[in-house]
Amino acid sequence: MKRRDVFKLVPLVLPSLGGFAARSSALERFSFGSAPLPGEPLPLVYPRRIREILTWVHKTQSDKILEAANAIARTVEKGGRCWCHWDQGHTFKSDTFPGRIGEPEILTSGYDAAQAKDGDLILASFPMTLASLEDIAKKDIFVIGGACPWSGDAKNQEYILPEVRKNCIRPLSDIWIDMDVDSIGAQVAIPGSPAPLGPESGPLGSSVLWMMLADACRILAINGKSVKVKGDEPKLTDKTPRVSLAEPLMDEYCEQVIRELEMVGMELGDIRKMAGTAADTLLAGGNVYFYSRYPESLAYEATGRRGGYAFSRPLFDGKIQGTAKDCVIMGTYQPEDETDLKNLDAMKKLGMKTASIGPVTRDSVIPGGRIVAKETHVHIGRMTDTYGRFALPGFDRKICPTSGVLATTLLWTMSAGIAEQIISRTGGNVPGIYFNGALSWDEWWDAQIRAMMETRGY
Repeated sequence: MKRRDVFKLVPLVLPSLGGFAARSSALERFSFGSAPLPGEPLPLVYPRRIREILTWVHKTQSDKILEAANAIARTVEKGGRCWCHWDQGHTFKSDTFPGRIGEPEILTSGYDAAQAKDGDLILASFPMTLASLEDIAKKDIFVIGGACPWSGDAKNQEYILPEVRKNCIRPLSDIWIDMDVDSIGAQVAIPGSPAPLGPESGPLGSSVLWMMLADACRILAINGKSVKVKGDEPKLTDKTPRVSLAEPLMDEYCEQVIRELEMVGMELGDIRKMAGTAADTLLAGGNVYFYSRYPESLAYEATGRRGGYAFSRPLFDGKIQGTAKDCVIMGTYQPEDETDLKNLDAMKKLGMKTASIGPVTRDSVIPGGRIVAKETHVHIGRMTDTYGRFALPGFDRKICPTSGVLATTLLWTMSAGIAEQIISRTGGNVPGIYFNGALSWDEWWDAQIRAMMETRGY
């Protein structure tokens, strides 16, 4: 049966799923989020869970990731376009924004049916419209698929709305990468909250994306082809050591991310200090803003998010606001970005308390002059670097940074600290957390959570 014929069957098959018996058995076996291990601080549950899931993905899906890398390289060599509709958090470009340092110029963000042609490839795990799925089914487009909580591909789909179940990429996929995604989509069980905190799709999806790109570029380098690399890293010289092309690079990338995740606990004091600043602000009636230069990055990751807080508000370049009652947590991806510094100055001028998340080094060196980390009240993210990990033969800059993976991880790690402090200070009040909007009970839930936030501030 052709893929396009399989796609036609999807709407007929899915409505039969999710009967009462299936829902009952699922509720018996399914828990919403992970509680701390004995002696484990609540904020450190999130990075542990990301390590556990990523380790499982690496162990069980490496062959699929390497096969995907080959398909990407093959498409580039043949002149096809590689569309990227891959879940990197709250958007499909959270970690591949304009000028992203260390990103090889391979991907085209989104999917445009008018421009997509036979011979193209798409990385698809972020929700797509049914019209886009139908277009992909009609064309000879190579599909590398993965599940997201807002789809009919995720585990425990009996919880989600029938119309969402129709959104499936798996029947169209030539390669399917299992990332152990469920329909709840968040990892940390917060005492007193039915909804868990901390969506995993940002660090997990970004890690897998960079793993695929690392080996796609390695294969291109083996074949004597290079691609340009985004960012302002000085071009590599002939004296710069290049990585070996003999072994897959995804293993080393995954190992590096795991090492950096294991270092998150080294900043637990600053993580709690940042969470305390946010808790102080909320309990005093102020607003907590989350900033990134491009809205698709940390600003949108933190706001309106399944597994995220109702109180969160976004800021980004071109939209800076606030008062002396408010605080802002900045997500940065290089230490001395001029736009970030300009916006930091503007937020300080408004009297806002400031905190920041992101790398403090370029190639393991702290830049001279102004850097965001030195000018905010508290900073976390010192375990990760601005630049990519791999210097490949024929490539002018290193590829595949870890900073986006760590920024998102630290955001949700710190967010668990906010819950920890508000619960402690108020005698048990829990900040309102959103469930996945695809769930059958979400409309009612979100209305009540918003009412809770609007009447008490969190």
